[in-house]
Amino acid sequence: MEEVVLLAAWQLLACVGLLLACIDIAVRRLPTPIVLATGGGLVAVVCIAAIVSRQPWLLANSLAAGVALAVVYLVLALLGGGLGMGDVRLAGLLGLALGTGGWTVVLLGAALPYLLALPSALAHTWRGRGAEAQHLPFGPYLVAGALLAICA
Repeated sequence: MEEVVLLAAWQLLACVGLLLACIDIAVRRLPTPIVLATGGGLVAVVCIAAIVSRQPWLLANSLAAGVALAVVYLVLALLGGGLGMGDVRLAGLLGLALGTGGWTVVLLGAALPYLLALPSALAHTWRGRGAEAQHLPFGPYLVAGALLAICA
């Protein structure tokens, strides 16, 4: 039963992630209200999964992973790596879902976006658009990396 509830959480993430990726590509912004509302929904669904499965660590892992990814991405944003606060909030949201799969999934979900974005950044750099490479919308890569990590 726990898997069915978690599948609902991952489907929510996939649907909203697709919306956020499209918005980020179009306007290079990630709307805070959508990210926060989705985060609340994910916490509720993961809470239900923890109750149904009688495994409170599931919710604890999810929350810890969300906070951990948000903090790591906040540090990267403050260091000037081209990440914005929308990316930080999205990373926290994705951490909530990734945390349900364990810490290996969280680490994979944190690393994959960079591997996925690398070809695009290199293409921009090689075409003489190095400054534009710093302004790539990173949300689509964050979402794709998280979904790939969950599926792996």
